Amino acid sequence: MYESFYGFSEKPFNLTPDPKYLFFSRRHAEASAHLEFGRRERGGFILVTGEVGTGKTTLARSFLAGLEPSTATAFILYPALTAQELLRSILEDLHVEVAGDSLKDHVDALHRFLLAARREGRDVVLLIDEAQDLAVDVLEQIRLISNLETDTEKLIQIVLMGQSELRDILARHDLRQLAQRVTARYHLTPLDREETRDYVRHRLSVAGGEGKVSFAPAALEAVFRASSGVPRVINLVCDRALLAGFVQGRREIEADMVRAAAAEVVVRTGRGVSRRGWVLLVAGGAMGALLPVFLPGSLGSPAPSPPAPAVPVAAPAAASAELEPLLISLERAASFDGAVDQVQALWGRQRLERTALRTHLGQVRRLNLPVVLEMFHPSRRDTCYVALLRLEESTAVVSGGSGTVRVPVAELDRLWTRQALFLWRDFDALGASEPARTAAWTRQRLTQLGYGDADLGAAVTAFQRDAELAVDGVVGARTLMTLYSLGDYSRPRLLGAS
Repeated sequence: MYESFYGFSEKPFNLTPDPKYLFFSRRHAEASAHLEFGRRERGGFILVTGEVGTGKTTLARSFLAGLEPSTATAFILYPALTAQELLRSILEDLHVEVAGDSLKDHVDALHRFLLAARREGRDVVLLIDEAQDLAVDVLEQIRLISNLETDTEKLIQIVLMGQSELRDILARHDLRQLAQRVTARYHLTPLDREETRDYVRHRLSVAGGEGKVSFAPAALEAVFRASSGVPRVINLVCDRALLAGFVQGRREIEADMVRAAAAEVVVRTGRGVSRRGWVLLVAGGAMGALLPVFLPGSLGSPAPSPPAPAVPVAAPAAASAELEPLLISLERAASFDGAVDQVQALWGRQRLERTALRTHLGQVRRLNLPVVLEMFHPSRRDTCYVALLRLEESTAVVSGGSGTVRVPVAELDRLWTRQALFLWRDFDALGASEPARTAAWTRQRLTQLGYGDADLGAAVTAFQRDAELAVDGVVGARTLMTLYSLGDYSRPRLLGAS
């Protein structure tokens, strides 16, 4: 809404974890150093914890982006999985095919891959985010994965990142073997006053706003007081303050604008923002239009309204009144299971594969598959899941909990983390077939699609690049899923009739 007014290339205070916005405060630099130390030691687990909103996921993405190109990585974002589902997700990320369906088949396939990687001199890193949501038996399976080793070193480096309660979980007596294998650990805490000021300026600069918009010194102090240095809360307050500046036609954000923004999006418990003591009030979070707010304890008395807009401001779509309460009410693990069940129901009793993908709506439309989306809401301390069942030009049908709602696509896109879980069928049983058969099938499909290169690897690479997949020349789960989605198979479709 305000990007062109300030000259931004994009919104500087989005809540999505974009590595280019990572601000290396002293604490984040120390956490990064612990990650690097643990990786080089190759001796055990690396553990990074922190309160909600302190930047763990952004740090995780930055860490993975900084690894050598030869490093094989698996990034798990859906920890509410069984042990076998976790192994399957790891193998899919590593592009490893599995011959059978048993847990042993999956472990054996991973072991073979790790030994091959060691012979080639390649490192393998597994990073699990939101690890506090892992079940105890799954944590035990992760410990067993760490046992895959040679006589001299571990074959896989495992990083666990999660909220503060992960430390309490690992302190349990029945998880002491795992806890004893943590060789590097760090706990992220909020930014101090000076770091908060630098953080705001850093994000403005990355978004292209340096010299075009600024926060007055008193405004930066107000940001710190409102947020107590929690990056996610800083983002919420600053986004709303920039919107207020846009409405008033001002390019310097003043303290009164920050205080008004904070009053609309944050309720503080005691002095400053307590441990999980901030609650967002406006339905649209920091990204909606400026609206009067009713504060707890003063029901019926709206907070001071902002000045009348100097320029037109688009009102949020009415359907947001349905989506946002849904996202607030969903329980994370139950919503994941429910969304998967909703998509599975569209396929009937068919056995389906599961493939996670960080993507965007354009790619979702091209794949044309009902899909599970990971969603956030500024008032939540975690994420939740919905099933996207139908996608039209401007509206979408989503299911969560016991209800199905039709919502504006823009609203859905605004509250989506860009993480998606696709359920799809391996119609021709290629995952369990001989490599030669898979290669022949792939060559035929690619030729039909106009990728008739004599070198199959080159054809796969060109297709992956055009399909916006990870380019590695390997026919893994993501490539197979995309090839199937372009074929004439009987299946449920996101955009049209099944």
